[in-house]
Amino acid sequence: MAQGRQNEGKVVRLSSKTKQLLEIDSKHSAGGVFPLPVFIKSGKGSILKDVDGKEIIDFICMLSATNLGQCHPELVKEMTISMQNITLTNIATKVGDWAEFTRDMCKRFGYDKMVGMVSGTEGADAAVKFARKWGIKVKGISPHDVLVLGVSDNYHGVGSGIWPIMNDMGQSSDYGIANKNLRNTNPATGKLLRYGHLEDFEEVLADVHGHVAAIIMECIHGKRPSFEEELNFVIGVRQLCKKYNILFIADEVRMGTGKTGKFLCSDWMGLENKPDLVVMGKSITGGAYPASYIFGNNEVMDLVGGYESVATFGMAPAAIAATRATLKIIDEEKLVDRATWIGQVWKKETADWNMPWLDYVTNRGADLGLYLKRTGNPRLTTRRLSMLSLHKGILTYPDGDRVRMGVALNIPEADLRRGISILKEALLELDDYEEIETGPPMKGVIPDM
Repeated sequence: MAQGRQNEGKVVRLSSKTKQLLEIDSKHSAGGVFPLPVFIKSGKGSILKDVDGKEIIDFICMLSATNLGQCHPELVKEMTISMQNITLTNIATKVGDWAEFTRDMCKRFGYDKMVGMVSGTEGADAAVKFARKWGIKVKGISPHDVLVLGVSDNYHGVGSGIWPIMNDMGQSSDYGIANKNLRNTNPATGKLLRYGHLEDFEEVLADVHGHVAAIIMECIHGKRPSFEEELNFVIGVRQLCKKYNILFIADEVRMGTGKTGKFLCSDWMGLENKPDLVVMGKSITGGAYPASYIFGNNEVMDLVGGYESVATFGMAPAAIAATRATLKIIDEEKLVDRATWIGQVWKKETADWNMPWLDYVTNRGADLGLYLKRTGNPRLTTRRLSMLSLHKGILTYPDGDRVRMGVALNIPEADLRRGISILKEALLELDDYEEIETGPPMKGVIPDM
């Protein structure tokens, strides 16, 4: 703690270039989330450079998309070949590589058929749509009564079709977007269906299981102190789905593609609990091209008809090239195993952290989390911690009481350990800085992406 007291009264200011860009951004840019006030210009591997030329270790992986780091040479090579060969073929034709690609992907993940979309939002929305049709056509639920249930604190995107299933972010009051058939609350009581509380799902399904076509969730959050409690919960919900003939949809957009130590986080549930539908996105292409995929078996996927799932870029040659390259890199570099090693390093390095304002640290493989206590001290916030960490040289993301982190599966050991050391230093010194500029004031609800 003595090192921290040496910094008492110090301040962290934004650079003049950053302030200039923030001013332009505030005038001409709408929407987005609540990023830290830093503008990144380039990156190689796990090292980023901002507009001032400062090097920053990437401890957020662009919100889980760049599992291979920035500009992996093999990924860049395959993308360049694809883009030099053809710009786009799509739904107007039969895309040249699509048939073999679907065969290989379905074989790898153990499903009959797949659909290609673009964003994770589209993928989740399409999976829910397919499940509702199954509920009507196969389970025999009235179209007016068919339900798909979500889980609290899950993020599936903010498209109008999927947004109602998420926590209240103003989608109904501010945008008039509501859907009584798509919700993460108990239809009878209005109570939130809480992540980690199996009793909530036992209660709701005992009452309305005949109307429920599916439950969608991000299986592993990384928000609970222990992995076991998350896994026990998700397996319990999956078993309830089997009991009541309800489809189980795993949204793997954020936590899939190797980062937990298995390729899909739902793989931790065991083959006997395999999801009925799986949605993949973000890092399935190494972040190099937007693509998402929905996998399922014939009972559901054969119901999808023409013009019912369409995306201009959903079968793009560049998406196929990026996906194939990403999978090859992950396999050849044994990056799923390396996620486990990253988690072990994190646990060992943080085991003795006992700052009075630190609640706990946790991880799921290479997905890392740090939680602060609610002390009432305005200096001890996650946004200030992330800004101080950024000032010292690592990029993280503040999310409520949590500093959300995740590193590339191939991050060099020196960068990993240096980043952890910087984070510890920032934690120790957090209460000693008089002022840390954190950027423009935030408005609205911060979702967990």
